[in-house]
Amino acid sequence: MKISIITTLLLGLLLTACSSKQPDWVDNPAEEYSQQRYLSAVGEADNRSTADDRALANLAKIFEVAISDRSLDFSQARVSADQSGSTVSNVQTAARYVTTEARQILEGAQLVESWQDEDGKTYSLAVLEKAPATRRLREAVRGADRQIADRVNYASQQAPNPVVALAALEQARKIETERSNLNRNLAVVSGKGVKAPHDQASLEKMLRNALATLHFDAKADSPELQQTLEAAIGRLGITLDSDAPYRLSASLDTEPVQLKQGWYWLRGSTQLNLQYQGETLAKQRWPLKVSAVEQGMVEQRAKDKLSEQMADYLYELITSVE
Repeated sequence: MKISIITTLLLGLLLTACSSKQPDWVDNPAEEYSQQRYLSAVGEADNRSTADDRALANLAKIFEVAISDRSLDFSQARVSADQSGSTVSNVQTAARYVTTEARQILEGAQLVESWQDEDGKTYSLAVLEKAPATRRLREAVRGADRQIADRVNYASQQAPNPVVALAALEQARKIETERSNLNRNLAVVSGKGVKAPHDQASLEKMLRNALATLHFDAKADSPELQQTLEAAIGRLGITLDSDAPYRLSASLDTEPVQLKQGWYWLRGSTQLNLQYQGETLAKQRWPLKVSAVEQGMVEQRAKDKLSEQMADYLYELITSVE
């Protein structure tokens, strides 16, 4: 008798599941959650927990616009977004930032619906109310604008020397990159962003002008490194001047070339040091690691790598001054 009752109950549940009609929101969330008020996304999986996670992930993807932190291309005195190693790193950093910002926005997201079809597939619906997200993003954008304006004003009016002014402008440029991400997310939520008082183009022009005001004396520990250093100074638009109060020095420390598994390896490091009237303003070291199948090529590759990256190293050094 008990077995018969249980069988009847299970059969009833099965029939109910099979006859359950798919809700409209599975294919068209706007039917129940207006696009004017909400952003929405559906997640599909074999279980409720995963479906919930996918719905939130799909909601976050709405904000994951690929925005790269473009770096100054010193060889052509313009902004470049090519596929060099440094730019790829910047793209990865920006992508992490956008994802983080999307998560912050999703603090207001809600899982409002769930449905399971007759095959056991589960669907979840996540929504985000636009008005609160719009307020948060607009406040963040305006906060970034204030930070940028503070640094631009400091660079033009308060910085104790041109190098510190340059560093302040680079900070403003980086904040503007984040600000652009925020503003694009704001446009996704509200349909309209906030015009930037200082955009990337204007900040990059300020940076190039600031670089052009600098005069550096330069000294390296070898003629080849001296040539590489002077070329990098020229690419940044800085004037090479033996009487300048700023002294830039470069050194290269390398280990003996080693042969491992058919490859010749050269390892070492490059150090740059910037001084003003004998006082060190900044000092940094970058690792060097190159390889080649022929021993005669490995040193040439090291020279080529330094020649390619020295301007980036120098820019990183001088914009780190506080």
